[in-house]
Amino acid sequence: MSIEGFLREIYDEVRKIREKIEELEELIVPVEELSEEELREIRKLKEESLKGEHIDWEELKRELGV
Repeated sequence: MSIEGFLREIYDEVRKIREKIEELEELIVPVEELSEEELREIRKLKEESLKGEHIDWEELKRELGV
C-alpha cells in the first residue's frame, strides 16, 4: 500500500470517529430551545455589555433562576 493510500485510510477512520463523537455529543448535551423573551433578554444584555453598561452577576443569576 502506498503512503497516500495509508493516509487516506487514516483520514477516513478519523472522520468516522469524529462523526460518532458528534452523535454522542448530541445525545449527552441536550439542546435547549430559548423563548423569544429569553432571546430578547440576551440581546439586551449583549447590547448593554458592548456599551459598557453592566448588571450585577448575582442579580442576573437571581433573575434567570440560576
